[in-house]
Amino acid sequence: MINQTVDCTERENLGNWGHAAMLAAIVLLLVFTPATPFPTWAEMAVPKTDHRRADGPRPHLLDTTGTGETLVAGYVGNPVYYRSNVHLTRPDGTDLELKGLGWDGDALHFPIDGGVRVVRWGNSFGFMVDFLHNKAIARLGKGAHGRKLKYPVVEEVEAKGTFEGKPAPPRIKLTDIFDRLEFTHGHNLLFFTGMIRLASPIPWVRPYAGLGGGFAIPHTEVWFAGEDKSQRTNEYQYAGPAAQALLGVELQVGRMSYFVEYKFSYAWLRGSLTADKSWRNWNMPGDLWRQLNRWWRGEQPKRGRFSTTLGAHQIIAGAGYRWNVVAGP
Repeated sequence: MINQTVDCTERENLGNWGHAAMLAAIVLLLVFTPATPFPTWAEMAVPKTDHRRADGPRPHLLDTTGTGETLVAGYVGNPVYYRSNVHLTRPDGTDLELKGLGWDGDALHFPIDGGVRVVRWGNSFGFMVDFLHNKAIARLGKGAHGRKLKYPVVEEVEAKGTFEGKPAPPRIKLTDIFDRLEFTHGHNLLFFTGMIRLASPIPWVRPYAGLGGGFAIPHTEVWFAGEDKSQRTNEYQYAGPAAQALLGVELQVGRMSYFVEYKFSYAWLRGSLTADKSWRNWNMPGDLWRQLNRWWRGEQPKRGRFSTTLGAHQIIAGAGYRWNVVAGP
């Protein structure tokens, strides 16, 4: 069972996101499906006919006018995160659980949050490879990469376990433990997603939905308070599985595609505190190769391990190019 602790304000905000997503799904189904399950008064006044003898095709829920096209697109977004617990184990006698940490996105600070995708459509169904880049920053009074904030917030959270060999206090400020706890290059997710198109009375407007899974490749930045720079973990890591669900509307103009989409993502992160760093923060292949070699040799992380979960709602907007279009607009 997913353990989520959300304060009153954030619970209300997340509830509003959920209600908005549900309303969007209902509107899409009612607007873009040729026939709804509820008859109008005019329809009730007309005598029923035998549909088995009616001429013409019956309405479909799914879009059956597939074109066998391929879409390559990019998009931007802004995640709103659930609170989550963070568990730390370190060789200095730390076995600590921090409960209900809040996370911020800082979406417009470089690198901007968003993603890229490739979608291959058949008839009503498609398959998408989707790479999502978000940022997730614990509330230590700083923004991405330690930048100053106009209104800094330092959280104090419930703690349980041991910290540096001693019983942890009931509550602790995050700055008493960390100089930095974030994923800003970023909280990267690679998804493989099954897609479905819903029917629409407007040929160039196409609603769609998707459900998929994949894995998280965050740039892990964990710096502990008072420790030397050589002990900082600052690298890309494969950190665990992830899943996503989405619902959107695509507008097709010639070979261009424009879309707005609701996306929910969830990742189960388990990372290593290695005291290693990336080359200029961009060497993802090198970091993952180094991680694979450590795993192959059975090496344990120098500074311990951490685990947490990151669940986020967001609305994304994007555009792309379609090719191999053999029919349609």
